[in-house]
Amino acid sequence: MSIVRLSCVRDTLCAPKADGDFVDTTYNRRRRLGRMESLASPRLPDDGSDLEHYLNTALAPATGRLEDGAPVVVMVHGFLFDPRHTPGEDRSASHNPHTRVYHFDEAPFPDERREHHTGWPGRLGFRENDGGRRGVAIAFGWHSNPGSAGALIRGCPSHYARAYAYAGETSWPLAAVIDQLAGHHALARRPVDIVAHSLGARVVVRAIAQIARHAPALLSRLGRVLLLGGAEYVVEGRLMYDRVSRAGLAPSMGPTFYNIVSRENDVLDVLAENCGPRTFGYSQVIGRNGLEHGGRAERWMDLQIDSGDLQAWLAERGHAISGDDPANVWDHWYYYTFPGNMRFYEAILRDRAAWDFAALRRPGEAIPEGVPRRWDTFMRQFRGPS
Repeated sequence: MSIVRLSCVRDTLCAPKADGDFVDTTYNRRRRLGRMESLASPRLPDDGSDLEHYLNTALAPATGRLEDGAPVVVMVHGFLFDPRHTPGEDRSASHNPHTRVYHFDEAPFPDERREHHTGWPGRLGFRENDGGRRGVAIAFGWHSNPGSAGALIRGCPSHYARAYAYAGETSWPLAAVIDQLAGHHALARRPVDIVAHSLGARVVVRAIAQIARHAPALLSRLGRVLLLGGAEYVVEGRLMYDRVSRAGLAPSMGPTFYNIVSRENDVLDVLAENCGPRTFGYSQVIGRNGLEHGGRAERWMDLQIDSGDLQAWLAERGHAISGDDPANVWDHWYYYTFPGNMRFYEAILRDRAAWDFAALRRPGEAIPEGVPRRWDTFMRQFRGPS
């Protein structure tokens, strides 16, 4: 047991089959399959809930087997997935996240780059069927595809905005999963880390904001939160961060946010900003501009993976990240399809002392932080050398 699969359709969690196949019947405790209770903020699952039963039995093999430092990581994918889609052997044709990205197989890099079906668990250092020794990956699949991609082109406000709304509804079930993981004896009080891509950042940011409001004691159990090309609005990111900051956590406790950005993702960032629902205030997304706080934040770090400064700093430490064509502005999936990027995230999750904020900000050798003004990289392609 190195991976635990969950699927969620709006506010309802489901225990799928081992291959991620959705089971649209009431949860069966003997088979450990089916739809569980619907969850809406601020109610967390009661003792003896279906979710507690499922996680208790799924995590039982990990009891006493986790290696020192082995992480517990919740993985949250982005836009255009549907966990109700039937799994199949052709990963590139599947909308089911368990088939497409929550697997351990590896394909040649050109195929993964073209079809963006890289398996997250294996690339983050988990091992299939190892009993949880290398840690536990929680594969959180959620319904983020309310229509076809063609509908997005024909009427983007309704299609993408609906997916954004679904992400908000899904945030509290994610909070409930975090609550159950945090209290599970098999995980030995380990922090719960999170890796989220694109619109999955909306699910995560909203979940943490609600935890900070309704269950603030749970914040201390959160660990490293990696947001890859996050499609959540800056204003929502600030709201969440402010609530976390006011919770009175010790500096060594609670979530730290590694906000991974890329200027080669500019075009799709603009789509997220303009096709999503209009929010109050600032409409840019954290995957483009971070929190726009004007300086270093205690728990938040913006890391631009296509920055020459960051790439050089990491190369000195044995990490080759990003590395794709700087003229390509459509690499929204390159956050996880490029193996060097995934090794970078794996290091953050597993070599915790070296990638702690205090170590990364050590005077004289601090990691390059921050993001340039929007469109700077994109426009340099046309201006040429200055």
